[in-house]
Amino acid sequence: MQRPSPSLPLSTLGLLMALGLPACGDDSTNNDDGAATEGAATTTGDTDSVVDDTGTSGGSTAAITYWDDVAPVLYQRCTGCHQDGSIGPFNLQTYEDAQTWGAAMVAAMEARTMPPWLVTDDGSCGEFRDSRWMPDEEIALISAWVDDGAPEGEPRDDLELPSFPALDNPTTFETPNFTPEIQGGELAEFDEYRCFLVDPDLPGDRFMTGYDVLPGNEAIVHHVLVMPVDPDLQVNGTQTNAEVMQALDDESPDRAGWPCFGAAGDGVDNRGIPVSWAPGQGVVSYPEGTGLRIAQNEQLVVQVHYNLVDPATHGQSDQSQIQLRLEESVEREGIMLLPDPFLDSIFGDDPITLPPGEESVEYTWEVPALLVLAELGIPQIELHGVFPHMHEFGTAMRLDINGADDSECAAEVTDWDFGWQLQYFYEEPRVLTASDSLQVTCEFNTMSATEPVTPGWGTNNEMCLMGVYLVP
Repeated sequence: MQRPSPSLPLSTLGLLMALGLPACGDDSTNNDDGAATEGAATTTGDTDSVVDDTGTSGGSTAAITYWDDVAPVLYQRCTGCHQDGSIGPFNLQTYEDAQTWGAAMVAAMEARTMPPWLVTDDGSCGEFRDSRWMPDEEIALISAWVDDGAPEGEPRDDLELPSFPALDNPTTFETPNFTPEIQGGELAEFDEYRCFLVDPDLPGDRFMTGYDVLPGNEAIVHHVLVMPVDPDLQVNGTQTNAEVMQALDDESPDRAGWPCFGAAGDGVDNRGIPVSWAPGQGVVSYPEGTGLRIAQNEQLVVQVHYNLVDPATHGQSDQSQIQLRLEESVEREGIMLLPDPFLDSIFGDDPITLPPGEESVEYTWEVPALLVLAELGIPQIELHGVFPHMHEFGTAMRLDINGADDSECAAEVTDWDFGWQLQYFYEEPRVLTASDSLQVTCEFNTMSATEPVTPGWGTNNEMCLMGVYLVP
């Protein structure tokens, strides 16, 4: 079912945030400054060769073995997450591990659910840096190894596990130890959005070039946003941001923070969203030479979305940690737009809804690049990255760049996974001019819904958001 394609109002473009890319399971194991980790495994077998039905590679009669052929691929692609102390639910760092999980591993690789990389990255719809996309030849090699009985081969000791990515010397903040409560309502039936104020006490303007968020309770933390706020800014003619935030905080004196369904809270004027964390993200590093400004006088509002749909989580608390990599200067200052006309429709008289019981429902929106260029007063801008975001009814998402004479696929998610909300940067940025527009199509499966699905902030509501990281 195809829904109409609305125009995007200029007001939608006011939200800004920074983007980056998690490194767990990267094509090349990177530390936070982009340098390849010393000792990262390289494949000794010819994984670019076609694996034939006899389980041999490139026509060779030599058997594929774990140590000669499979281990180098797994160490490069998988063990960043699947090792002791990392986030994978099991290890893949020994022959016994790989033998035990071989069939399941191949099934996940062939379905492209692992390594987690939701955008198509075979060259047909954008090319992305630090890609986790496994070449077909490597998947075929591991499949042939499993089919051949998973022979071990001669053990070796020259392979090193990649280090788990982390920021060097970050500036760290924590949210209060907080116990969320269900707020209810049609737009957040099992959720609470809570904002907490942090004063970074900066010695001068700084630029955020990377970040990480460590949720204290992964079972209930749905997302974390960090927003710079000028406390002295007059926001309604009579009050400053600081006074508005204090009034919101005073409404619940026995609980930390204040409710904030939408950005930093009702009436608070924030300057963008340079930190946006969602499940599966990991360390985020912006493209080299770029970053987002945090002014010396600004405070930070941390918004945490708590989801309590599971009754077992009721009464549980959370204290999350935000780590920022701050630098004194960058070559180019970036911005991030978060347009979502589907969500924005809740502020109108006739919110858009998705019909229940449908296997496929599509929603499409389009925004002219001219709106952004006119607001910034520049003739062109570079598109460096994208951040696709939907909730649990979402199944697929696509970004097209429509020019005056042609259309180009810029990003495509064919199998949306709410648990891996990654951020993607292009190998080469795409220059947008006034004749271009960005068109986004979201596909949803509402078979499990008995009532129309409304846009909203709750996990049981939906969004059709495509963040775009732009650099003038």
